[in-house]
Amino acid sequence: MSRRLPNLNAVRAFDAAARHQSFSRAADELGVTHASISRYVKNLEAELGVLLFERRHRQVALTAAGSRYAQIVADGLMLISLDTGTKVARNAKGRVVVEADSDLALLWLMPLLDKNALDTLGIELELRSYAEPPRTIAPDADLALTWGPMDVPGFSRELFLDFTSFPVCAPDQAEQVIDRGLEAQTLIHDRALNGWDETLKRSGASLDAASGYLMFHRTYLCLDAAARGVGVAIGDDVTAGAMLRQGRLVRPCGPNLPGRKSFYLSSSSRRPSRPAVEAMRSWLLSRATEHAEWAKQEGLSPSA
Repeated sequence: MSRRLPNLNAVRAFDAAARHQSFSRAADELGVTHASISRYVKNLEAELGVLLFERRHRQVALTAAGSRYAQIVADGLMLISLDTGTKVARNAKGRVVVEADSDLALLWLMPLLDKNALDTLGIELELRSYAEPPRTIAPDADLALTWGPMDVPGFSRELFLDFTSFPVCAPDQAEQVIDRGLEAQTLIHDRALNGWDETLKRSGASLDAASGYLMFHRTYLCLDAAARGVGVAIGDDVTAGAMLRQGRLVRPCGPNLPGRKSFYLSSSSRRPSRPAVEAMRSWLLSRATEHAEWAKQEGLSPSA
């Protein structure tokens, strides 16, 4: 008796679209066009007789049936991958897949991942980060570092790092900031002015009094611009920590404000933990503890 299976390419396309909640991101992951993903999903919906996605203006969202089917597909693909030779080889070699928030990966994690650290860990690391914050965690990931808690079936999570925000600038600009105040500077922000609004209020000023703004859609671009003297940015002890220690950035003034969200570490609970994964998780938690101790010694805690 033959098995009735849906088109497996369509299933892969649906799985990627469901994880990213985006046809465009699914297309980027699979190396196909947006139209191909849309066609695969539409054909799969016709074959199943249910609507899997609600189509909205420039975005899609899983329906209730789509959410149920996404979990079935994710579990099925995971079982298949567990039984493949590539998965066995990965386990044998101690390969660990880590997904990380792009700013955290570039500005905090990468400076720590030197040759000595990798030699000590003795693992084959695959580090993934994405241009836009993902809405889920890939089912084959072992660990994930996310900005804010992320509820994903098959993953447990724990608090990883809190952080404190404050103004940062190039060392040769600090005196000018102190003398003239923040409102007299070019203020660099990341997507929204929320951080500057609260910072200026705590400093006795307002957004209306600021001399000008520059917007960059990535934290690392904001910090790099500040380090080059372009203006003053909102930094924090986590993403700006390495630049502060190197002397590329300084904190000319307060206030210190608590971060809007914390960073979390998620671990796969779909399969038994492996020594390589545990080694990486323990290393990450140790580095987080060391960072928190450094931030405390530097007085980088929120202030009223």
